[in-house]
Amino acid sequence: MATVPSLHGWNNLGSSLFRRFERLGGLNDVNKSVLMFENAVQLIPNGHPDKHSWLNNLGNSLMSRFERLGDLNDIKKSVLILEDAVQLTPDGHPDKPSLLNNFGNSLAHRFEQLGDPNDINKSVLMFEDVMRLTPDGHPDKPSWLNNLGSSLSTRFQEFSNNEDHIYSIKCYSSAALAITGHPSIKFKSSSRWAYLAEQSGDSSCYEAYSTALTLLPQLAWLGSPVQDRHFYLKKAGIVVRRAAVAAVNNDNPTTAVEWLEQGRSVIWGQLLHLRLPIDGLMSSYPELGQQLLSLSSKLEGANFSSQSLSSHSSVSSQKSLDYHSIAHERALLIDQIHHLPGFEQFLLPKPLSELTRAGQLGPVVMLNASEKQCDALIIVPGLDYDVLHIPLPAISHAEIEAIHSLLHQLLHSDAHTIHMLLNSSRGDMERLGLTLVPQDSKSPKDVSDEVLQILLSIIWEKVVEPIVQGLALTTKNPQRIWWCPTGPFSFFPLHAAGNYSPDAAVGSKLTDYAISSYTPSLMSLIQALDSVPTVPEAPQVLAVTESSSMGQAHLPGTLQELTLIEDQARKNNITIRSLKGSDTTVPQVKEEMKNASWVHFACHGVQDIKNPTDSALLLSGNSRLTLSEIIGMKLPSKDLAFLSACQTATGTKELSDEAVHLAAGMLSAGYRGVIATMWSISDAHAPTVANDVYAHLFKAPNSTNAAEALHYAVKNLQETPGVSSLVWVPFIHMGL
Repeated sequence: MATVPSLHGWNNLGSSLFRRFERLGGLNDVNKSVLMFENAVQLIPNGHPDKHSWLNNLGNSLMSRFERLGDLNDIKKSVLILEDAVQLTPDGHPDKPSLLNNFGNSLAHRFEQLGDPNDINKSVLMFEDVMRLTPDGHPDKPSWLNNLGSSLSTRFQEFSNNEDHIYSIKCYSSAALAITGHPSIKFKSSSRWAYLAEQSGDSSCYEAYSTALTLLPQLAWLGSPVQDRHFYLKKAGIVVRRAAVAAVNNDNPTTAVEWLEQGRSVIWGQLLHLRLPIDGLMSSYPELGQQLLSLSSKLEGANFSSQSLSSHSSVSSQKSLDYHSIAHERALLIDQIHHLPGFEQFLLPKPLSELTRAGQLGPVVMLNASEKQCDALIIVPGLDYDVLHIPLPAISHAEIEAIHSLLHQLLHSDAHTIHMLLNSSRGDMERLGLTLVPQDSKSPKDVSDEVLQILLSIIWEKVVEPIVQGLALTTKNPQRIWWCPTGPFSFFPLHAAGNYSPDAAVGSKLTDYAISSYTPSLMSLIQALDSVPTVPEAPQVLAVTESSSMGQAHLPGTLQELTLIEDQARKNNITIRSLKGSDTTVPQVKEEMKNASWVHFACHGVQDIKNPTDSALLLSGNSRLTLSEIIGMKLPSKDLAFLSACQTATGTKELSDEAVHLAAGMLSAGYRGVIATMWSISDAHAPTVANDVYAHLFKAPNSTNAAEALHYAVKNLQETPGVSSLVWVPFIHMGL
């Protein structure tokens, strides 16, 4: 016979189920937690000292289920139950601020559904009571200030009382600038502060963005709550791009570049668990590093949402003073670290004076897109303390999204679906001002090619050509240029931008002016530049070929590709080691990569959209060399990786700023340059490109010429009769 839980057992079981729901999101858990809490509340007698707490648990569980399912009955019940919990609790009780906070949240939710002004007014009053009862220095105060700011902002949007707007900005700014509180809460508050200030032209907008960017490194290495981590990775990029626009509009493109670079570096490091600032400190000054970790952990672990402190409690006052003391001690320690050689910018953006080193060999173009405007911010050789800013008024954020949407549909369609997909994309085409010639008489291949070339011409006219003109590039001698796109720009084939109509003149496409490379960040390029040997070393080449990965289509072209590469190596006396078929196991390939300075993969590659670090090169049988394994290899000062596989430089829309793909992983692992593909490539044409690249490179081996070799190899393929743009456009070069 099943054991019936005790009185406290019902509540404890409900709490366990609710905590699991918060971590994993299982609907069954939150449903069961509601039932357990209902049992506990029904059984607990009036006057029991825990009754307010158990009512609070039930009310929160119902509110969370409402947030998940939107059932109005849940939020109605939540409001009534949380109000009972508040009324049972005197002001002097340490739980009172937390209960008021939860009640205020439930009222705000009900207002959003029913629009009763009494609800939002009462919500504001509840949060104001929370502030009255919560001492400064309380670790939850920033979170509760954030909630008050949210209700005030909601009330302003509904009733346009400017006092609410001013008060909400004050609440958000106070939360963001608080000495205590979790970085994720303060980052959210600073982001909301910045947004509201920008919308109203408030002068504090710039300070708000500066505060948000200062908090980013803390998010990365202190970490945010598990359920919020992915959310903040996605949201942080949006905030960084908006911040860059604010800096540009404040006549400070230098700061815009510093902020964009910090955002990209921090998020990339958080997502892929790369070397973080604390690692360097622990290596050089372990005692200080350990002290900082200890102080930070104490502040991070201060979560008093279930055992809130009361301003009437001498114990809570002492604890608030303790947290003040810890936060102050941590601030003093960080200041001490800033005086150490090599740590002057610890947890701060790298200054432009350091970032301009990325432009040693040619201009580096950072492209930024926000809802407000689009800009190119360019580091130019010789401009060591300045940034060339080129506005891009011809293109909007909506148009960028439309181009990305069309590209995505184009690349995921086939002969049977292309016409249908184009018909469903009329809205995107109208946003771009496109009208296509009737398609019925055209083959799917011709339709796809026409659409891609139209998109390339739009990217040229609205984005790339103004940059070419601003840099005063000429067609006489194509020079190197690096692209560092952010946000939705990350999916653009910028290197192929141009007008490819038969009557287009010379100078109507980027390849007439420049040899393009991409870089995931400025520091990635600087690290590659710093590792270049004075005298190029003779390459040790590893060629890995797998034509028959389990569950994938056969790739006969990979064997031809290997033969061509081996022939080029023999002609030029280059040492090459080949692995194919059953020899291409993950341990064997990783071991051989340690000994080779150049590596070539001819195989299937896949992008994992849900878990980007599980993206992989497919090797023997069903073995996979994943992105996380590549990053973990740490192969310092390697020269070149050629990834002749599908989708090796394909990122995800949700994490567009993080350069989450195999090519960037190779750069992170230690390769100075990478040849990769933006989307699936043709097995029939990949051998030709590889042969032409190595024919160019092996004559005078120097991996820094890889971009030039690819430039001319792709040009040869492009000029081959009958070859579609879809075949040659995906090939790109990254790094040095």
